[in-house]
Amino acid sequence: MKPIPLYYSIIFTCLLGACTSFEDVTFNQQADFQLTQLASAKIENETSSMTLIQLFSISEVDVLIENALNHNPNLQHTLLTLKKTKQRYTVTSSDQWPNITANVNSKKVEDTNTAYTGSIDIAWTIDFWQKFANASDAEQANVSATAFAYQGAKDLLAANIISAYLDLVQLSQLIEIESQRVLTFKRNEQVIVSRYKKGLKSLNELDTAKSNTQSSEATLIEHKAQYQQSLRNISLLTGLQKNQITSQVQFPKIILPLSEIDADRIGQRPDLQQAYQDIKYSQYQHKVAYKALLPNISLSTSISNSQSNLHDALFGSQAWQLLGQLSAPLFNAGKLTSEVEIAKLSAEQSYWSFQETLLKAVNEVDNAIAQEYAIVAQLTLIKSALESAKRSETTYTERYRQGTTSYIDLLQIQQQTFSLQTQVTQLTYQHLNNRISLGLALGLGI
Repeated sequence: MKPIPLYYSIIFTCLLGACTSFEDVTFNQQADFQLTQLASAKIENETSSMTLIQLFSISEVDVLIENALNHNPNLQHTLLTLKKTKQRYTVTSSDQWPNITANVNSKKVEDTNTAYTGSIDIAWTIDFWQKFANASDAEQANVSATAFAYQGAKDLLAANIISAYLDLVQLSQLIEIESQRVLTFKRNEQVIVSRYKKGLKSLNELDTAKSNTQSSEATLIEHKAQYQQSLRNISLLTGLQKNQITSQVQFPKIILPLSEIDADRIGQRPDLQQAYQDIKYSQYQHKVAYKALLPNISLSTSISNSQSNLHDALFGSQAWQLLGQLSAPLFNAGKLTSEVEIAKLSAEQSYWSFQETLLKAVNEVDNAIAQEYAIVAQLTLIKSALESAKRSETTYTERYRQGTTSYIDLLQIQQQTFSLQTQVTQLTYQHLNNRISLGLALGLGI
């Protein structure tokens, strides 16, 4: 029996050691099970097709979002990142195919004819261990993760625009409330001046009335400045000029009752899907790092011909040669094995990042639902208190004109009425804004 050459023995020993030391990781299976559990409940109501935009029917917002999707710089940056990732996938996938190179050279020596040389070189590393296929799979997972990142960026942009629009409505109402407060205080001044001239009121009450009017005017200026700032924020998000942005003065109605919202939609969240794809990417990278320890089998062939004319050099009878090569790492001071371990640890990190994202998602849903109940309860009480305050204001205004109550008492009830009106507006805004947060938490996109 012919003895096995030493270098074959060394390669075989290295191959056997690498095979026995590899431990595959399957973190994606647990993550996939968790996502499947979240999506196990069938959605039979209208939330199955509900989008973030459809939570409120606002035609002006549709225009704003459409412009933002085309002109927002941050979103365009994310889109270009996705396109670059797709190109990297193409580059990685090409490693599985032979590399073919064609060459044509000409050489002219004095007193001789021009000599032409044509050749075709083919090099191919056989993907015996599926290393290149795993690298391609890793990039495919990376493409998917980037696509979900882009989807999440679009959803967040839409949510920010809706929220900013609702803020415009809120500020419009606050401006109206404060304007009414200023008018009321100015009317109070006129009544006090009239009664002061008749000797029925003191100068102190007039000073108090003027002070309240000026304070309310300052608040009105602040609200108007905030409104302009909110317009600038929308302009920044959408690329539109301020004079192109229009808004209503009434809040939109909430279309979907809280009771019809299915929390099992959480598995559709882009950040969860992105984290899941990151796990797959890391696991494929682990396989690639391990297979770098294994021998590579590569083939190369060269077909060439030299003739005195270009046609014969390209299409004439040609000589060819075929070479095969087997290579395997023998000594690298533990570099490759450490890279395998690093890739394994990165895969585990990706798994725990997924768990962190999942816990965050569940917590966001729970917080948004709890906040919804709290805001609705507050809003119901404040609206009831406002109705009572309005009735009391009517009574106290009449008594003050009859001289049976003091200005301080009237002022208190007026302040209470305007304060409650402000609270109703602010709580309504919080309710709608919280519904946007709940929609994002549940994975409602655009």
